[in-house]
Amino acid sequence: MTKAAYRLDIYDTSGTKQYVLDFKGAPNTLGYTKRVNAPGIVKFRIAGDHDLLSDIGDKWQVEVWRKPEGSDWGREMSAFYRDLDPWDYPDKSRATLICDGLKSILKWKIIAYYANTSDRSYFSSQPIETIANTLVTYNATTSGTVVDGRLRAAAGGYPFTGLSVEADGADGSSIDFYCAYDNLLKSLQGLVQGEGDFDVVKTSATAWQWRYYDGQLGTDRSATVIFALARGNMEKPVYKDIKSTERTVAITAGRGEESDRDVVIRTGTNYAVTNDIEMFVPATDVDKDDTTGLNARGDIYLSRYEAVKSFDFGVLDTESTQYGDDYDLGDLVSIINPYDDTKYTVKIESVTVALKDDGTEDIKIGVSELL
Repeated sequence: MTKAAYRLDIYDTSGTKQYVLDFKGAPNTLGYTKRVNAPGIVKFRIAGDHDLLSDIGDKWQVEVWRKPEGSDWGREMSAFYRDLDPWDYPDKSRATLICDGLKSILKWKIIAYYANTSDRSYFSSQPIETIANTLVTYNATTSGTVVDGRLRAAAGGYPFTGLSVEADGADGSSIDFYCAYDNLLKSLQGLVQGEGDFDVVKTSATAWQWRYYDGQLGTDRSATVIFALARGNMEKPVYKDIKSTERTVAITAGRGEESDRDVVIRTGTNYAVTNDIEMFVPATDVDKDDTTGLNARGDIYLSRYEAVKSFDFGVLDTESTQYGDDYDLGDLVSIINPYDDTKYTVKIESVTVALKDDGTEDIKIGVSELL
């Protein structure tokens, strides 16, 4: 088990630091999860009579800082305080506070433009990064206005007034994309799948930036970082091969009625005569006779319902696999699955850390579908 010092820096909504909490033992406990293309979470417990509880307000900023032995302090993640869950009194009072990662602001918005609004809710042959950047710009920043056509202004106040979008690099495949009224985060997750990753990064006291990463968030370390039971850096592996939720045929229906309705049939990557599993995909927001748009909608849904091979494991530190130095969230690494002794290249999709009273860390890694 690794050993590291931790602290939480806590800021109010104006960006002024109000508290610094350390975690050197009871009653303070800390755990957090960082995720690729999803908000992540910070959960910590303090004494039930701590002064913080009478001061902290909704969406105060909480930063997790980590200092491994022999290293400097580094910020692990930033989050917004949302929930007190719970305050209780088993023998002494205690309070558990839950904070959502910065990407949570993306799930607070929808794509609030009428269907088929060009370059707002409908995109024709546009690069994936350009589509993603546009969706964030006009649904989660001050650029999204009623004058522009949004059903209501996107950024009425904190934290959206502090959100900006990194300059567009036009990376990724060019596709047609329909997304009117979809949840912004879910739409972005479906859009970038298999193409790249994204993040929301804190840049100053009350400012954050949306960023797109072509390929993956991290670095390809698959040739140098290998996790395996035999190497002594893996424990408690859990392997799943889930086919029961898979769909391999998408019957995608657009506009029109009865036999005049636009319908296309798409098959997924795992389709076979012996693996023929259908689903219906509604797509009435797609223009009449737009076969390309219907195909794209069907393909997106098929990618969401592919069979999933997942693999999670605990990490044991060795000289060549130190968290934060040799690997991090979003990196490509290699694993050897003890179920069948097959070597796979995977992306680190999540890192979960639980801090123990003695300062040691319990680190668990979640990886992408086995590639």
